Amino acid sequence: MAETTLSFKYLRCTKKLDGTIDRYLLEVTDTRDGTTEDISVEAKHLTSAHSMKRILLGRKMFYSATQSKHEKMLVEMFESLSEVI
Repeated sequence: MAETTLSFKYLRCTKKLDGTIDRYLLEVTDTRDGTTEDISVEAKHLTSAHSMKRILLGRKMFYSATQSKHEKMLVEMFESLSEVI
């Protein structure tokens, strides 16, 4: 069985009344078969690889990144966003 590779794309965020970020909306693509899911992640869970694994498993997507690799993915996702702006 081939290892699932997921790619992440930031779509937008929602903010609380005080202006802080409440949730991030991300597009997650399984590059193995092209399956795409939009997920909504609370800001407090975005940086946790464990939380992301749990959220994606609920969508039947297997995410096996270590915390270090997860942090690298987040940096790359937000760096690509800054290139667009």
